[in-house]
Amino acid sequence: MKAYETSKIVPIWGDTIPGNTGEDKKNLMDIDLNMTPEEMFRRPGVWDRSDAPLTDMSGNDMMVWREEVEGGHAKETMDDVPFLVEHVVEGSDQAVIVCPGGAFLTKSMIDEGEEIAKVLNKADISAFVLWYRSYPYQIPYQFLDLQRAVRFVRFHAKDYGIDPNKISTVGFSAGGTLNGVQAFIYRNNPVNVEGYTPDEIDKVDANVNAVALIYPGITLAEDKALACLIGKDAYNIPENRPKFANELDIRQNVKEGDAPVFLCGAYDDFVLPNSVTVEFANLCHSKGISCELHAFPFGGHGFGACNGNPNPFGPSDFRAVKMWLDLYTNWLKNVYDLPEEKPMFM
Repeated sequence: MKAYETSKIVPIWGDTIPGNTGEDKKNLMDIDLNMTPEEMFRRPGVWDRSDAPLTDMSGNDMMVWREEVEGGHAKETMDDVPFLVEHVVEGSDQAVIVCPGGAFLTKSMIDEGEEIAKVLNKADISAFVLWYRSYPYQIPYQFLDLQRAVRFVRFHAKDYGIDPNKISTVGFSAGGTLNGVQAFIYRNNPVNVEGYTPDEIDKVDANVNAVALIYPGITLAEDKALACLIGKDAYNIPENRPKFANELDIRQNVKEGDAPVFLCGAYDDFVLPNSVTVEFANLCHSKGISCELHAFPFGGHGFGACNGNPNPFGPSDFRAVKMWLDLYTNWLKNVYDLPEEKPMFM
């Protein structure tokens, strides 16, 4: 059974979805249906952390095909339909849009989606898990999907019993890049895609009221996952990498008056170094942005809901990092009522 097959799925776009062309994805990906899982992992593609050129993404392509197309909600053509999965709590006046990670190849819809929604619901907070378009879709469509999701929830805030000024996002890994870019770069920018006519939802404010980044990709400057956003050919043009990485670097765009930020990671994260997250926390503080940072000694990358599932990117020992869930929900319950006065001796 596909994830969320029995849950309430709500498409976020109308009849026309910007970026959907109907093209066969096999024209855009190297699909070998005879490739074994072992062969897939011998062709790491964007998972390769070395300085070697990115020449072969066939393993990534087959991972996407098997997990997203055959086993998920993606289509064989460029006709994917982004959606939210509702986890609404009666009486909750705030909502969190949850953005699972997956290197912009796949989406971890359970460990970084449904399980996070359960934690939020237990804390009496409504949650909406976002299934957004990923590879072979390129920028800007991932970010437009989240921007649209924020507008969709705010447009329907009265229906959900939600305060339109209490809508936040939480993103994990690539999902942390996604919601960071949306919050600090795309913001409330209009949808400007050829052939798309904005509707009433597109007129709604897309700015978030708070943002949580969990082991996020603050920058993609040294990350081959950038190829999932701009394409392998564009990535292999040397001058393109710093250009696009800079355009998607949230450090370059955060400014005074931005929404409060919650940051979390582990120092033994070898996928996305926690030092960059700490640096971003200091940057937020320097600009007067309310920022709460939790940096754990171990936990690796991808600990998500800390539900005991094996972690391929770090130790499956969640003794330290599992407390992030309580720290996060406590932050959410107080983030809209932060003290305005400065300490007496400042």
